[in-house]
Amino acid sequence: MWNDMWLALRIAYRAAQVAQQAFGGGHEVRRKDDGSVVTSVDLEVEDLVRALLAEAVPDDGVVGEERPERHGTSGRRWLVDPISGTADFVAGRPTYSVDLALENALAVSAMPSLGLTMAAGRGMGCRIFRGEQEEVARVSTRDMVRGARVCLHGKKKPTLEECVVVDNSTSVLQLITGEVDAVIAAGAGLDEFDLACLPVLVEEAGGRVTVVEEDVVLATNGLLHDAFLDLVVARPGVEPGTPGS
Repeated sequence: MWNDMWLALRIAYRAAQVAQQAFGGGHEVRRKDDGSVVTSVDLEVEDLVRALLAEAVPDDGVVGEERPERHGTSGRRWLVDPISGTADFVAGRPTYSVDLALENALAVSAMPSLGLTMAAGRGMGCRIFRGEQEEVARVSTRDMVRGARVCLHGKKKPTLEECVVVDNSTSVLQLITGEVDAVIAAGAGLDEFDLACLPVLVEEAGGRVTVVEEDVVLATNGLLHDAFLDLVVARPGVEPGTPGS
């Protein structure tokens, strides 16, 4: 698994350099059929990642947000989100990332404009790289909902009267470093690429992730998970699922 991690980090770093060089303008922007934004940089980054994966692990499958899936023969599949947070990228906000995951096994999320990379693998823990510095990422130890710090995303934000709602621009980073205690995305239009890195990063940092329903995802420090599930489930009969299902 460590070989896969070094490979993913190496590829993510190279891809992030390409994205960062284009950050701030000078790229083509258009809307896809679903109304979301895509740039020429998304395509350039995904093509680079696919080429590097094809060279290093030619038998593995690859599925990306912008290109058709390449089916492999190894039973393994990589997921590529070339620019996660394209709207932020286009608007010149530094909170976008380049995400690469080996399905259900490891995740790397590079945020070049912030100078950091989040990386985690099953049984390997979660780490944050800031230049030459490496730190172990751990979620908070808060066990009370009252006063809990929460990031909210999407159009169906629940009312959390006892909690403190904070800025959500780097919510995953904030969760795995203990700065916030929970992240709730409700009606945010999440897809498998949005969820590719989240469970591995959060769970290897000591937290929990649950897909409550198709467009409602809860990630917490673990200690508060059941309590927040009770708050988030909006109607009887909603059965928690598994990340990416």
